[in-house]
Amino acid sequence: MTNDKQLKTLLDTIERNLTDWIPIGVKELGIKSPAYCLFLWYQDFSDDFTPHYGIATQELLDAIESTHFADPMDKFEMIWRPQQCADLDVPGRLVLDECDIVETEVEACYEILAKQAEIFEEGADNEDESQEEDGLEDALGDDEDLDDEDLDDEDLDEEDLDEDEEAIEKEFQALAPFREMMHRVGKNLQQVDWKNIMPVSDNFIVLVGDYVGYWLAEDFEESVSLPKIDSLIAQGLLISPPAEE
Repeated sequence: MTNDKQLKTLLDTIERNLTDWIPIGVKELGIKSPAYCLFLWYQDFSDDFTPHYGIATQELLDAIESTHFADPMDKFEMIWRPQQCADLDVPGRLVLDECDIVETEVEACYEILAKQAEIFEEGADNEDESQEEDGLEDALGDDEDLDDEDLDDEDLDEEDLDEDEEAIEKEFQALAPFREMMHRVGKNLQQVDWKNIMPVSDNFIVLVGDYVGYWLAEDFEESVSLPKIDSLIAQGLLISPPAEE
């Protein structure tokens, strides 16, 4: 089986299993407070690839809204990136678990995607280049022997930033097939009658996103309908448009 066919088979299997299993997994959690969001997170290439899901409740949302933030943006960070706000000391903490039912398939899928985009191979090349540069630097002598222009911290910072942005964009593109599949799962889950599974608030949504939250704006637009986004904006739970968050 070619990589493309194997990838499609894996993605189809993951989509089907997540769509069928997540409502069951959520029901087993026994959520008592109405949920305002079911989060479904995919991972980048840095560590564990297994998707996670989380339930954020109205109790948590009420606590966030009653908190004073020096930076108003922190409110939206805590509402829509609660997995990255572990130090939030309020009632109704985020309920979070792994989607280990698809762990094997996801790992195989990421391996194919990484090879196609040469994610890990490039990292190895960069390590070799770094070692070569270290050797060249040793041959040139101490740092103070180099020109001031070569040691401009601002230039170095800008170069590092450009490299980071290029790496993030490459990873974003490499994950496209997986992200698209996860968004399909999100749309499938939007059709579930969640009131028969757990209590939900009137503004309940299913939001698919990366676990770090780096691509939240793009994921939000793919996951949530425009009428629902307008409703969240009207309630002060979202900034318009999501891309400006």
